[in-house]
Amino acid sequence: MFAGCGVPDLSIHDHLCFVYGDHTEAQQALLEYVVAGLARHERVCVFATAGAASATIDIELRRVGVPVDALAGAGALILGSAEEAYLSGGSFDADRCLTRYAEAARAAVAEGFTGLRAYAESQFLLGRPDSLAAWPAYELRADLLATQLPITAVCAYDSRRWPADDLMMAETVHTRRSRSHSAVRLHAGRDGVLRLSGEIDFCVARQLHRLLVSTAAARTRPVLDVSGVSFIDVSAARSLGTACEEVAGRLGPTTIRGATPLLRQIWDLTSWSDSFPNVIIEA
Repeated sequence: MFAGCGVPDLSIHDHLCFVYGDHTEAQQALLEYVVAGLARHERVCVFATAGAASATIDIELRRVGVPVDALAGAGALILGSAEEAYLSGGSFDADRCLTRYAEAARAAVAEGFTGLRAYAESQFLLGRPDSLAAWPAYELRADLLATQLPITAVCAYDSRRWPADDLMMAETVHTRRSRSHSAVRLHAGRDGVLRLSGEIDFCVARQLHRLLVSTAAARTRPVLDVSGVSFIDVSAARSLGTACEEVAGRLGPTTIRGATPLLRQIWDLTSWSDSFPNVIIEA
């Protein structure tokens, strides 16, 4: 599955950031992903963009003998436009999109399918600054949603078109990634706990704060696991504290679990226990 990108077969609750640079390999990867979902009796949705690898998925499926029309008629296969799916009304609304995904997953199960399997091309975001700015927080909330419902999701990014910085931030907020170029990762565990890993410095501090605050409503547990953080500087540590304190009214006191000796030392030297009374630091 996903030949050439080092990612094994995906299952329910997986949320993959699929970065590709080769059109033919991406087409083959998508074909295998769709066929595997149909074999598992999942409802499969592909939201394509003109000119992207996904644009000819109906042709590729027919080429290998998949009865596209019959499956579409039975509700097992849905082929649509990413622009229409995500920009209904002309603008991107994260709450609306997440609600639709949740409803679609529940409806799929109610209608006898084993889950919902989705593939969405992301090129529709390019050239839309407001939508692009809101996307990382949406992806993190989608990551949380996928841990709670029978959803398998792939978000596809053509590396030849995406700006490197925006692509790095998108990769940060997925449970699974097809490559490891991003040094930072913030994703949802299946226990509902957010997990932060990598090297966290002033360069990502502001984005980290925005992600933690904007996803508070979707989080089920006030715990942030930082055991995977190999380095953190003062700016990033302050962002953690500020964000956790800011959402305390909604989530209650937040536990930063798995804090390294460096993070605990920063916290002690700056007396941030007084500044952030609703943040609990645990080793």
